[in-house]
Amino acid sequence: MLAHHTGRRQPVTLVEYARRAAVKVDVFSPGFQQDPYPAYDWLRAEAPVYREPKFGGYLLTRYDDVYGALRDHETFSSADGVSPRASGGGNMTIVTSDPPRHTHLRGLVNRAFTPRTVAAIRPRLEEIISGLLADLDGQDEFDLVSSVSIPLPVIVIAELLGIPPEDRATFKRWSDALVGSFDKEYLAPGNEAAEMFTYFSQAYAARRAEPRDDLLSALVEAEIEGERLNEIELLSFAIILLVAGNETTTNLLGNLLNVLSTRPDTWAVLRANRELVPAAIEELLRYDSPVQMLGRQATRDVALHGAVIPAGSRVLVSFAAANRDSSEFPAADSYQLDRDFSRHVAFGHGIHYCLGSPLARLEARVAMDALLDRYAEIAPGNEPGHRLHSTVIRGFESLPLSVRRGVA
Repeated sequence: MLAHHTGRRQPVTLVEYARRAAVKVDVFSPGFQQDPYPAYDWLRAEAPVYREPKFGGYLLTRYDDVYGALRDHETFSSADGVSPRASGGGNMTIVTSDPPRHTHLRGLVNRAFTPRTVAAIRPRLEEIISGLLADLDGQDEFDLVSSVSIPLPVIVIAELLGIPPEDRATFKRWSDALVGSFDKEYLAPGNEAAEMFTYFSQAYAARRAEPRDDLLSALVEAEIEGERLNEIELLSFAIILLVAGNETTTNLLGNLLNVLSTRPDTWAVLRANRELVPAAIEELLRYDSPVQMLGRQATRDVALHGAVIPAGSRVLVSFAAANRDSSEFPAADSYQLDRDFSRHVAFGHGIHYCLGSPLARLEARVAMDALLDRYAEIAPGNEPGHRLHSTVIRGFESLPLSVRRGVA
């Protein structure tokens, strides 16, 4: 059930709520995507259950409401997909399923992303980031996205799945196309979808004939209640792992370095005290969440803040707005390393909590340690960075940085 602290804000009448909600906020507009946080502030204060005008979903922005919705998977179902626009899930994947199917599907890949399993790949992560930074020798400015934050997670997830190096660029192109589809009304069966399905169908067939020590082979051999996954389920798993393995880390690193490049004092503090690096990562996850919102479907009428969300409605659950709620995080619009991060919802909450979060955190930690070792100073580059055009994902297409080498 939804949980919220009723004593924090005064309730509004239905008439007043309707008047306030008449102000239109277009979450799909380029302006909103460039800087959504002022709009989130207004929505939390004036229209906490906002009827999104373009597609008719109901947007939740207050921390207590978002946290409650994420916990209550029976009322806020994922089976119709997680795009802000209804896409259909078919109950076939971890992301687009509810218990009991979700419980079985998640159990198949949990062991691949446990903290212990992820920690075992740290030496390989350090090797990869060392090689990427070595390629930047002699440069006092570079694009973080193309040089570091894209290739690092692409290499890692490709190796986990058993994808050969020559296919990595294609791998990333598919990932970008999938993320872009979240902001379209429907996922058109374009070239990327056809290529992905063909590629992974052939990869799974090869694993059946000759198993390897990779995640694709593990999925082929996995069973749920004595039955193997069918072809659609296998393809869905590969696609989810492709997106989750790439996009979260790429945009976490981009957003983090964007913030730190304008805070030289914080960079100096982190160079001097590496024990604060995890705090820097967690605060970034809260402050500028890589995943801004995901969709759910209401399975019953939900009365909240003087409004009623009808059964069957699309509900947009804003992680990013919740993480900037000052009733939960004092001075929420400031980036601070000394706060309690334990309740941020950047990776979701409840049964759909991001299973790749240990890997994303470790990749960010290893990358940060390597960058702090190498660079005494970082600053914004001579050209501005360019944000992704996405309502769901917040990150950068490019992020030029100026750097000065130094000994840690």
